[in-house]
Amino acid sequence: MHIRKFIEAVIAYTGASKVDIIAHSMGVTLARKAIKGGTASDALNGGSYNVGPSLTSMVDTFVGIAGGNRGLYSCYLSGPTTPTCGNTNGLYPGYLYLGYITGRSAFLNDLLSSSGYEGSYRYSIWSTVDEIVAVGGTLGMVYGEYTSRIPGQTGEKVYNSFPYGHFNCKDLTPAVQLSMIKHHIVP
Repeated sequence: MHIRKFIEAVIAYTGASKVDIIAHSMGVTLARKAIKGGTASDALNGGSYNVGPSLTSMVDTFVGIAGGNRGLYSCYLSGPTTPTCGNTNGLYPGYLYLGYITGRSAFLNDLLSSSGYEGSYRYSIWSTVDEIVAVGGTLGMVYGEYTSRIPGQTGEKVYNSFPYGHFNCKDLTPAVQLSMIKHHIVP
């Protein structure tokens, strides 16, 4: 809700009809939910609540950097009981059983139930050598898909070598981010 209120405050303060959003890591999935709106669940804040209506029409470009959009492989190591990996509102990817994913977090199921709602243009920046998302030699894959890709994305910039890890995908790519936002192209 903090991200949602910040987006709404920027829109109200600037008077802009559309904003651009750049998010990194867990901020990618949290910002996607803030934009999507609808209901959410948080045991710490009293259960289910309404985030509000979709903000899709108010977002021009969304850039997600090194996000866990399909969950995190590392959640298998800690299990669904840790806050980041929770099976209600965390990034727990569930299990693949007979070709179907079961047990994935309700939060991820909600985000993955539709695509294209993040804005008019949707980009991802990520790396196959990400030390957080691509842990354990997975290249950042969950069930054969790169988790940092945003479903329905417009384009992506992928790095496959050092120094483009989890943080440098953000810190060393301002020109790429600007190109995505200003020109709607991936350099």
